Amino acid sequence: MDNDDYTAKMTELIELMRIIGNDTQQCEVKECKRKISSTITETLSAFSNGNGGYIILGLSEKAGFTPVEDFDARAMQEALSQACEKLTPVVRPVIVTCPFEGANLVFAVIDEMLPREKPCFISSIGPHGGSYIRTGDGDRKMTTYEVDRLLEEQRQPEHDIALVPEATLDDLNPTLVHALLERERERHPHVFANRSDEDMMLDLRILRQPPVEEDDEDQKSHNGAQVHASPTLAGILAVGRYPQKFFPRLAVTVAVYPGTSRDDVFRGDAQLVASETITGPIPVMIDDAVTSLMDWTASPTDAESGTHPTQPPMYPRLVLREAIANALTHRDYSPDALGTPVHVDVFTDRIEVSNPGGLFGAVSKRRLTHEASTSARNAFLFSLLQSTPYPDGGTVLRDDGTGYLQISAALRSEAREPVRIENELDRFRVIIPGRVTDAAMTERKFAQRILQLLEREPSASVRDIIRDLGLSPIAVAAGLRSLMNKGLVESGDAIPTPHKYYRLCTRDARARR
Repeated sequence: MDNDDYTAKMTELIELMRIIGNDTQQCEVKECKRKISSTITETLSAFSNGNGGYIILGLSEKAGFTPVEDFDARAMQEALSQACEKLTPVVRPVIVTCPFEGANLVFAVIDEMLPREKPCFISSIGPHGGSYIRTGDGDRKMTTYEVDRLLEEQRQPEHDIALVPEATLDDLNPTLVHALLERERERHPHVFANRSDEDMMLDLRILRQPPVEEDDEDQKSHNGAQVHASPTLAGILAVGRYPQKFFPRLAVTVAVYPGTSRDDVFRGDAQLVASETITGPIPVMIDDAVTSLMDWTASPTDAESGTHPTQPPMYPRLVLREAIANALTHRDYSPDALGTPVHVDVFTDRIEVSNPGGLFGAVSKRRLTHEASTSARNAFLFSLLQSTPYPDGGTVLRDDGTGYLQISAALRSEAREPVRIENELDRFRVIIPGRVTDAAMTERKFAQRILQLLEREPSASVRDIIRDLGLSPIAVAAGLRSLMNKGLVESGDAIPTPHKYYRLCTRDARARR
């Protein structure tokens, strides 16, 4: 880019900020009339740790993004260069002087640093106090958790092969272990053909020998025999009987919402349609979660004939399986995240799958959906799951890094919208849109059938409506939400159970609404 290109880009950014009235996630404005801003290093850190950005010096936000009088562009350009030296790694932006409305402004372009170089922090403070990230139109100090995740990018994490001290061989599922080992012998006959099961499990890091201190005689055998190996976290998760015995929150939680927003539940009077926690080893959690989601989002049955329509399901099974498998495989298993499950939130128009920890290594949002991604935060767990049997046949991870390519292909084949991806340092989320339909017409249809039922019955629970009308839970939730918004239906506490029941509003209540 030449100076004219930088001037054009700066002018474009200023025009945008004048329209919206403040800085943006991408651009920070500072007046710097007499001296460089004291927070300039925070902004340099934030852009370097995030997606990059722009800094404009000599512009007044308070005065409607107009040039500052008597601004010394040359001095501030030098001061900004000196500020860049106060960070580790040193920031090397493009810094130019650009004309704007009769004045000269300083325009800096800060590139995102490579993952292995992050975090970029204020040298005098250190990474755990001097690292920042861009949030909205401001700079936020990064949490210890976020900094630790960035530091992990500089080496291969090994949280997945941490020993589970209380676990023994009895906590592994022998059927899963046998199938995995046989699969590995088929895949790598020259390596494992003549190895014992225990030696293989040690090599694959299903088991590990606990460290023995030189002076700890209690851990040593008097005749020099090996200390008994213990299962690793990866081993317990892939082929364990019940991993939640040791890690109760390493599960999948499913929450079914009555509408398209969490606000309906967290800020309103509505309640979750259902919620459940799915446990077991990873292959079981994936299969059980997918089965549950297919049930919740199934196409409505015809109440009279009891048959299913021929239209495709709201979500392809393959898409749900790959999304949940990726969340469980690539989530953060550091000690800080062992209390956080994988969340699956079901709305009437989409499903969101979220896991702790953002993308790892060279994987980016674009590369994830356009090419095979092979960077794995949990390298040993990833390898194990390529040979771990899946309940419906095959293995948990059937291909090497092509999960999201399969998701994209499956959605394209049915002319559906692609998934949306949200990636942050501490969280990754994939948003799967439901099948495109005339949503308003569908909601009216469901609402009409529920209204007819409540005209015959004094009250009914969600479960009653599902059973009597043959509708899916999501269809019932959508219909009830429509009726309640129109003031036609109200909910009351069931007696003696706490489940919600629904009934028609009285004529007086309808009139008031």
